[in-house]
Amino acid sequence: MISVHRFKSILIKGFVLLFFIMMLVFPHAAYKGAASGLMLWFLNVLPTLLPFIIVSNLMIKINIADKISTVLYPVLGKLFKVSSRGSYPILVGFLSGMPMGAKTVADMYSDNRLDSDEARFLLGMCNNVSPVFILNYIAVNQLNMPETRVPLFAIVFGSSIISSVIVRRCHDYYIKRKQAGITLSAASVSKSHNSRQITFSFEVLDKSIMNGFEVITRIGGYIILFSILAQITNEIVPSIGFGKAFLMGIFEITTGIAQICRVHMDGNIKIVLVSFLAAFGGLSGLAQTKSVLGESRLSIKTYIKTKMLSSIIAVLFSLLYVLFLKG
Repeated sequence: MISVHRFKSILIKGFVLLFFIMMLVFPHAAYKGAASGLMLWFLNVLPTLLPFIIVSNLMIKINIADKISTVLYPVLGKLFKVSSRGSYPILVGFLSGMPMGAKTVADMYSDNRLDSDEARFLLGMCNNVSPVFILNYIAVNQLNMPETRVPLFAIVFGSSIISSVIVRRCHDYYIKRKQAGITLSAASVSKSHNSRQITFSFEVLDKSIMNGFEVITRIGGYIILFSILAQITNEIVPSIGFGKAFLMGIFEITTGIAQICRVHMDGNIKIVLVSFLAAFGGLSGLAQTKSVLGESRLSIKTYIKTKMLSSIIAVLFSLLYVLFLKG
């Protein structure tokens, strides 16, 4: 009998081999997808995220992030039940989006500034598509419905917050049942209080820059690979309307949302579909998130569960919006 681990290994190897064969069979689609992914990365992701990653790395290392967290804590701490240091990833994640939110959480956890429970909660809540992506790209450029900007923003971020709270409550309940009232180990509880004090130096800046280029290069690789996968899907799947576009969006949301908005169907259905994809983030987004977690050992499984729940809640919210609130 084949073990689960061996079966997973065979499945992954089979998919990689199939992907390679598809690239050989459909070279034009592979080229088009790679070019599209490269341009998306070079023109949008690289200039937007790289400076942010470098500066955020530096702010965490020299404790500026802690100062910002102290200012934000009276509001964000009480609102989301997080520690003082947990306020900074919320700010970064809500402003810059995926995968910067995940990277900030992973960096602070690895730097002993967050404990595992709080990092797990923040990872699910802070790592969403950026507000600019929702307000401009989805609502204006693709849907051509500027009036949906605020509702879409509320749907995506609201579903993310609610799903994260639900997963956190379920996890806390499970831990209490499992440990029967035994508190977490002292090492876990005190984890966020053992960070080192580091002053600015060019060595710290150099490490922040190199880390920024390493992360942004990995992100670019995932964007290119999933863009190729989406383009090959577009090539081989028969034209079946929104189903094909939605499948492409599961792989890579930027391409998928663009395809959905080109399909001739009711605008309300488009709002529901893009809400689902934006809340889920796509497989490319999941891969990018996994890549920036690095050696932090934060669970990607819990994150995936949170995103799946978030996408379901987003569908419910978007249905309520188009049925009862949208004019």
